[in-house]
Amino acid sequence: MPSFTLVTAAPPTPNGDLHLGHLSGPYSGADIHIRAHRLRNNGGLFLTGSDVHQSYVPTKARRDGADPLEMAAGFADEIARIFASAGFAPDSYVRPQHSELHRTIVREFFGRLHARGALRARTEPALFCGDCDRYLFEAHLTGKCPHCGAASDGNSCENCALPNQCTDLVDPLCNACGGTPVERPVQRLVFPLSEYADQLRAFHAATDMSPQLEALCADMIERGLPDIPVSHPTDWGIEMPVPGFEDQRIYVWAEMMPGYFAELAEALHGAGQAPESWRTVWNDPDTEIVQFFGFDNGYFHALLQPALLMAYDPSYRLPRALVTNEFYQLGTSKFSTSRRHAIWANDLLAAVPADAARFVLSHDRPENERTSFSWARFHELVDTELAGTWQHWLTGLFSRIEAQADGLVPQASEASRSQAQFLRLLDRIAEDCLLAYSAASFSPRRATRILCELVRCAQDFAAGQTRTREAGSTTTALAYEAAAARTLAQLAYPVMPEFAERLWTSLGEEGSPRWDGVQLPTPGRPVETRTRFFEALPANIEEQVMQP
Repeated sequence: MPSFTLVTAAPPTPNGDLHLGHLSGPYSGADIHIRAHRLRNNGGLFLTGSDVHQSYVPTKARRDGADPLEMAAGFADEIARIFASAGFAPDSYVRPQHSELHRTIVREFFGRLHARGALRARTEPALFCGDCDRYLFEAHLTGKCPHCGAASDGNSCENCALPNQCTDLVDPLCNACGGTPVERPVQRLVFPLSEYADQLRAFHAATDMSPQLEALCADMIERGLPDIPVSHPTDWGIEMPVPGFEDQRIYVWAEMMPGYFAELAEALHGAGQAPESWRTVWNDPDTEIVQFFGFDNGYFHALLQPALLMAYDPSYRLPRALVTNEFYQLGTSKFSTSRRHAIWANDLLAAVPADAARFVLSHDRPENERTSFSWARFHELVDTELAGTWQHWLTGLFSRIEAQADGLVPQASEASRSQAQFLRLLDRIAEDCLLAYSAASFSPRRATRILCELVRCAQDFAAGQTRTREAGSTTTALAYEAAAARTLAQLAYPVMPEFAERLWTSLGEEGSPRWDGVQLPTPGRPVETRTRFFEALPANIEEQVMQP
């Protein structure tokens, strides 16, 4: 495992509140992965920001009659509060409109691309609305995807994840007035993505990614990669620092690549280090770069951005792992801010403990296929699993420690064969769980199921040791059961940090959980035997959360 990791989460767009579909993807994934890395005493940074230059910001502001920068600032503040409520702890949350570092690094990036001959001036047809006199791209127009036929905005389809050229959308409409677009020639700077096909193949072969993302990349390369406009004649975004194109703005999905550099620079600055040392940290041989994003953004992160980095400087380190998620659905359709088909993160986190929400979102994380939220499922996982099975075992363990060991961590003597076997079982469980947290095989779904298995194995062990305890000959069985609780605190920390810390300190351990192997807790330390970790949800929780 590398000694240092940079974990990036695709920055959220500040055009609305976050719902559970947002929380289930890159943000929970990135937070879990960085916590798992730190659990093993390794260093790392969790980087994200506010994707303020997305065209969805001004289009939302226009519909609401709001100033786009003021609206974006308000939503960015709200997203930061939601992150804190959910226990997501990024080391940087960059707001580009307030970050001179971001602006400087992004402009330098594109200035260097131009100086290296990586950008080409090209005149091509583009869509305009004759009624609005508006250049149409991304959120400014809607049509049907030329690849899959689903409803799609300009430049990319969230259903099949394939890009479009806007001019190839079927039945396009202007999103401002509903008018039919017309084609006009426009000169833009274009990045010739097709020239990097062989380098991208080699990158994909060396990078951990899901089978779906691997197939998307292979399919796009086989089809022939499109050349991508990286400047647009619009007034929203960072000005392109190339002579003759200063009145155009940098394409936001291309801006995101140097944006990750800026997030690293801001994190280093916040930690008291020189922000310009970001290049050294990014390119350190001991640094592993892991990126989290939704599959619908797969083309941007797996093809466009790596190719831009190759063009910027071929010596720069590329991501070691690309971790995606599918859509998390509410019932049979995806969460949707625009349709108000959502459970809002703020409302849920105000009504239930963050760890309960994190456990449910991890257990049913849409990793390789879409999964769905339902209140029945939420009750099942919180009430039956956590407040039922987990709490029942921990209550029993602490009661036995109170009654048989005077409330102190029990002393173990020579282990019986079954007790030694149980410790080896815990070792195997821990190995599997830590593997599920690794970048190469990241799966919170699998990790939470392994945690549930640990609890059930501990219950079985406790039941099997009943005669040993009744004989009163040894507290060894109780010490080994306490070792299972200590291991649970360690392994649960990435998913449920608050629960893990409470269990850890209840067993007499100090600080936050750390991975030092499966071990018996230090004997003689006081155990907080009255601690209760989980409660069943109120029967009317749905009404509390969903009230207008």
